[in-house]
Formats: sequence, C-alpha cells, structure tokens
Amino acid sequence: MMNYRRQHQTDPSFLLNAAAACNYCREVPENHLRAFADSESCGAAVLDEAGDILYVNAAWLEYATERGFAVDLFGIGYDYLEGLRQASDAPNGETVQIAAGVKQVLVGNTNEFEQEYLSRGPLDDRWIRIHASLFDLPCTHYVIVIREDITGSRQSAPARKKQTELLQQLLSVTHVFPWEADFTSGSITFLADHAVNVLGYAVEDWYLPSFWQSQMHPNDRESAIAKIVENAKTVDNFEVEFRTIARDNTVVWLHNLISVIRVDGEPRTLLGFAIDVTESREFEAVLKDLSSRLINAQEEERRRVARELHDDLNQRMAILSIELEQLGKTKRVAKLSTRLQSIQTKAQQISADIHQLSYKLHPSKLDHLGLAAAIKGLCQELSSARKLDVEFAQRGFPAKLPEEVTLCIYRIAQEALRNCVKHSHALGARVSLENTGTEIRLTVADTGRGFDPNSNAMRKGLGFTSMQDRLRIVGGKIQIHARPNIGTRIEVAVPVALEGESRGSDKWEKTAAA
Repeated sequence: MMNYRRQHQTDPSFLLNAAAACNYCREVPENHLRAFADSESCGAAVLDEAGDILYVNAAWLEYATERGFAVDLFGIGYDYLEGLRQASDAPNGETVQIAAGVKQVLVGNTNEFEQEYLSRGPLDDRWIRIHASLFDLPCTHYVIVIREDITGSRQSAPARKKQTELLQQLLSVTHVFPWEADFTSGSITFLADHAVNVLGYAVEDWYLPSFWQSQMHPNDRESAIAKIVENAKTVDNFEVEFRTIARDNTVVWLHNLISVIRVDGEPRTLLGFAIDVTESREFEAVLKDLSSRLINAQEEERRRVARELHDDLNQRMAILSIELEQLGKTKRVAKLSTRLQSIQTKAQQISADIHQLSYKLHPSKLDHLGLAAAIKGLCQELSSARKLDVEFAQRGFPAKLPEEVTLCIYRIAQEALRNCVKHSHALGARVSLENTGTEIRLTVADTGRGFDPNSNAMRKGLGFTSMQDRLRIVGGKIQIHARPNIGTRIEVAVPVALEGESRGSDKWEKTAAA
C-alpha cells in the first residue's frame, strides 16, 4: 500500500480514501483480537507494532495483581518490553530472553516465540509459558502475548510414568487394588491386574455379571450389599468391610474405600480401593484369644489361692484357734509343755505356708536383695526340692535396676525353669545372669526333650506369649533355640540405663545346686 500511495501522492481524493481504508483495516482486526483475548481463560494481551499494550483481558490483570505487579506496568497504553525491564516474575536471565524473543516477533523477524519459566511468587511458585504470535496485516501488524499457567502439566512424561510405576508397586506390595463398578447393574467395569495376587481369580472373571457378589462370604453378602446401596444413595464417600472367598478357598478380609460419581444427583459409578486387611483381622483375633486366655489364667490363679487360703490355711487356723480355746478353759492341764509345743509347731507351719504363698505371688527378695539374689534363691529352691539340679552363675551384680526390669527378668526366669520341670523333664539346667552395663542378659538352658519352635504349641503357648509381652513393655528381646530331644536355650536381653550405679563385680560367680 505504501508503494501505491507514493504513485498517487499528488491526488488528494485518493489520499483521503486511503487513510479511511487504513483506519478501517486497523479497527476491525483490533476488535477481533480483543474478542479473541476475552475468550482465553489464561492471560492475554494485544500489542501494536511498537510494543505498546492495546488491550488486556481480565485474567491478565488478575495475574498481575496476584504476583504483586503494579497494574499500570502491564496495562493498556504501556510499553510491554519496558514493563518487563522494570518488573518481571521470571529470573533475570530469562526476563532478558523473553524480552528479546518478543522483540523479534514485533519487528517481524519471526512469527512466533515461546518460553517457559519458573515464577517465584509471594505465595507460591508456578510454571508459566509465554507465547507471542504475529498477526501481519497489509498496513500494520499486531502481536498477541499469551501468559499460561502450566504448573499442573509441567511434569515430564518419563516422570509421570515413573510415578505411575511406583504407585503400582506400592499398591501391589501393600495388597491394595483399585476397582470401578456400575451402580445400576452392580457389575465391575474395571479391576487392577494385581488383584490376582490378592484373590487369585483372573481379572476377566470379575467382569462377569454378579461375580463379585457370588464370591463374598455368605455371612457378609446381604449386609454388605445393603450397606453399599444405602450409602451410595446418601453420601459421596464411605467405607465398607466384608469377607471374600479367594480362589484357594481361603477367607480374605477386604476393607473398601468407596467414592460415588453421580449423574443428575443419582449414583452412577462407584470408585473404590480394596485393601487386604486379613492379617490385621487375624492378629486381632489372636490378641482377643490371648486376652481371654490371660484373663482365664488370672482367674484360675485367684481360685487356686482362694482354695489354699480357705481349704488349707483357714481350716488349720480354725483348728489352732479351737485348741487354744480348749487350753484356756482347762483348769488342770496335763502335759502343758507338750501341748504348747504342738500348738507352736502348727503355728510355725502355718506361718511358713503363708510365706511360701506370698513368695509365689511376689518374692520379697526382689525388693530387699535384688535380682541376682532372687533368681539364685529360685534356683536353690528347685534344687533343694529335688525337682531340678540347677547351676547358677552371675556377673555384674549387685546393681540398682528399674523395678519393671527386675520383675520382668525374674518372671521370665521363673517361667523358663517351670517349663524345664513341667515340659522338658530335664534333670539339670544352667542359668546365667549378666549385667553388661548397657543391658541385662539372662540365659536359661537345659538338655531335656526340647520342642519345635515352629509348632502351634510355641505360637499359642501362654507362657512364651507372656514372656514376649513382658519384654515388649521394657524394650527387651528374646531368642529361643530348641530342637526335639536335644534341649532348649532361652536368651533374653533388656536394655537398661544404670544412672551411674556400680555394675558390681566383673567376675562370674557360680553357684552349684546342692
């Protein structure tokens, strides 16, 4: 058009018509570009050929406000490149690159420019993409600049793939699998492949009509389905747990986290995560059984003590009281010394039995003489009763220990020696007790019958369970070495802080049973 103008510059009417046409070709494209900018959900600005901002949409101004820019720097009538030089949310080097790239589009050296950068904002960091495009017209040209927030899609495809693989691995290891079901038909529409590892059925089996309902445990089926239907109609997220029969006929407990997708307010699709909680359920059952057995054992012990008090000590005390009453009513007592001696002997026997009963409940030596003396006395008592020939050795005592540690180790030694007498039928045993300064070590070994450590008796035995429970409280550990017809060795270690107390002798003191 400029060449055509030069050829007719002497014609005034032509010049007037050309000027009007030029204004028209500016006004119409500008209106279209403004409409285009307003249609964009991300920030958009229209620049003239000099780089001045002709128009910005609402998203452009909103972004400038959020990032703390003066709105006039990037508002209508301002030089866009000058605004970049004065304020930018891009790093300095990248700001220079963006300004240079947009400049190349403005002067017509390139049609497009694009660059991504990390925007450090006052509240958060975002990944931003700047895209500048040239709109060339016969008499002028425009540049439209798009500022797009790409934070959500910035992650690379390899990174997304790796994240997906890690998620799949996590779900597989933790026995969690996602699923999807149509609410109306009740059919499974998607099931993760690793569900096979949990339940054993092929994935395609689950897509058969009513398959998952048929594999539910008969005792749970009706209540679980009713709960799913009821909750799906009233809430968007809920949980339900039920038993499923696996392919190998084992029972698997599945805890399901379910979300509801609705169409026109009605449930259409169920999205769920099924979590295999069988182990925790079985553990709860074991704990419940052990708790019941411990309570029964405590009640049995109370009954035994009550019987001894009532049937033995109480009766003997009653007889002793009657004899004393008769002695007091007698005016002339024959053989007074003999009768008093008999009463005294009975009183001493009752006193000894009360002491023995009290010792079984809680040995006083633990409080007065300490752990080593109490265990030594326990070994001597068994040897004196000819129940077991016990050799005892200790090192690092006396030492002041926490009460809970002392009682824990004593009870374990008591239980271990009781097992030697009752189950092992060993003739002899060795007990060693050592204070290393950082932990207390107890070893009880015999050469009796032994047993299989993997047997049900080992897993369900109340004695070993009690040992483990006591050690768990004080942070101790136990190792059990046993073989049938070879013998048993129990090793216990409990960490202690002695708080500057003397460890006692570093020499082993051995006591052979009489």
